[in-house]
Amino acid sequence: MNAELLRALQHQVEDVHLPSSFMTWWRLFSFDEKTGIVKKVVAQPNLIPYQGADVLARVLAGDVTLKAASILFEYQNTTGAIAVPTPTRDEGIDYYLTTIPLTPNRDYLRVALSAPVAFSSSDSAKYEGNQASFFAISSGIKGIHNEPFSSAAHSKVFGVGLVSTPDPDQHTQDKLFSRSYDGFDPVPKEDGYQVGAQYVIRFR
Repeated sequence: MNAELLRALQHQVEDVHLPSSFMTWWRLFSFDEKTGIVKKVVAQPNLIPYQGADVLARVLAGDVTLKAASILFEYQNTTGAIAVPTPTRDEGIDYYLTTIPLTPNRDYLRVALSAPVAFSSSDSAKYEGNQASFFAISSGIKGIHNEPFSSAAHSKVFGVGLVSTPDPDQHTQDKLFSRSYDGFDPVPKEDGYQVGAQYVIRFR
């Protein structure tokens, strides 16, 4: 995707406003691959697991290998309803590595951020509204556990996660910073469309 189309896509997603009380949240959306026009956007607060606190502490201590670098798109191939899990804070990346394969036709995409992390700030005295935004677009035809990702397979994205990738070539080394399901309507992978995700964390 060219830079101009990517900027237009990000602008459309940003136009979906959420209450100022939200500190962290996800937006999940479907868009036309050729025009970049967004078809559907759903938004929801998230869960930061205990592993996410470890990531943040180590980044603040200077470990740049643990900066957030990829978004996970969790999906299932089905024409029916999806039994969405209820995450807990003690679940880290092991959920994606060992629990997901236990459910038939379920998998996840691991996608590098599509654009540099976006920063915004307001009143330097209050730090009101300072935030960082992470953005990625689904890519590939199968997930980490080799399940197909396509419209023909009836793939539906129903969950997202933000991870650090200390070794970009070894998904087993990832560290989970954020994860979300609750409130999302599954977003189907339709022919000619991709699924995008944005994660925002706001500082006060």
